[in-house]
Amino acid sequence: MSMEGEPKPIEQQPELKNLREYLGLKEGDIERVSLLKAKDLPGQYQAQRESLHDEKLDGITIAVIPDDLWIKGSQPSESIAENQLILIKQSYFEAQENPDEIAWLCHELAHCQNFLDSESPEAYQSNMQKFAFEDLKTEYTYPNNPVEQFAFTKQFQYLKEQGKSREEVLTMLGKYYHEEDFPFFNKLLDSVYGK
Repeated sequence: MSMEGEPKPIEQQPELKNLREYLGLKEGDIERVSLLKAKDLPGQYQAQRESLHDEKLDGITIAVIPDDLWIKGSQPSESIAENQLILIKQSYFEAQENPDEIAWLCHELAHCQNFLDSESPEAYQSNMQKFAFEDLKTEYTYPNNPVEQFAFTKQFQYLKEQGKSREEVLTMLGKYYHEEDFPFFNKLLDSVYGK
C-alpha cells in the first residue's frame, strides 16, 4: 500500500502498462525506472514547463530511464503523447553542467500539449503524416510535419527567451539532425527569430 505522495508501483499505473514491453525490459528492470509528474520536476526544468502556460501539463508523467535501458540512441528524450508520458535518458536528465541546454523537455511537453489540444487522437496522428511545408517535401514527413512544427516552435521560443541565439540553436540541433532537416528548422527559426 503506497502512501499519498509516494510513487505507485509501475504495474499499478495504467498509463505505463506498456512501458516494459516498449523498452523491452527484463523482469526487475522496470523497478529501476523513476517516475515523476511534470509539476514535480526539479527546478531547472520548471521554467520549460511554465513557458508553455498550460496547467494540463502538470499531470504528464516523466519516466527517467537508466542509460543501460535506453533504446533511442543519441536522442535523449521521447514523448508518447497519447499516454501523456515522456521518457528521458537518466544521465541527460541528471546532468549538472548545462542541464537540457537545448530544452528537449520543453519539446516533449509541447507534443503532449498538442495532443491534449487536438480534436482527437486520430487528428494528432494524421498531422504526423502531413507536410508542414509543401515546398520542403522529402521522402518522409519527419520532421517536416505539423506536430513537429508545433513542438520545435515552442522549443525555439523558449530557447530565445533564455537568451540563446539562432546560431547557438542551429549548432545544438546539429548534434541530433542531418543537413537535409535544416531547411525545415530554418523556416521555424525565421518565425521565432525573424529572417
